[in-house]
Amino acid sequence: MPHPSAVPAENAENAQARAELAALLAAEMGKAHTEMRIIRGLWVLAATTLAAAVVLWLVFGGRDQFIARASGYDAQVLLPAWLALAGLLSAAAATVLFMIRLMRGALGNIVQKQARK
Repeated sequence: MPHPSAVPAENAENAQARAELAALLAAEMGKAHTEMRIIRGLWVLAATTLAAAVVLWLVFGGRDQFIARASGYDAQVLLPAWLALAGLLSAAAATVLFMIRLMRGALGNIVQKQARK
């Protein structure tokens, strides 16, 4: 049985450790919220640029010019191509950032469970 004077010291250490863990968790939640906002922004950018590329390609004659010419394309072909590339790159970035966020969340859950023990 521990000495009675040692019990309050252990409780104080546990309370301090819990307070530090709560502060770390609050900081992590703030970072997670910011990261998810960035990821959603990248997905919106990807959807917007890909939709604009499809509209420019189909409606404004990009496809017709691409089929008709062998080389030397105008903006009707090049602009949708660059927009599609930008959309694919932003979708890839959003996917990578989401996976990093997901792994960090899983590791945070593991740390939380170990800290409770």
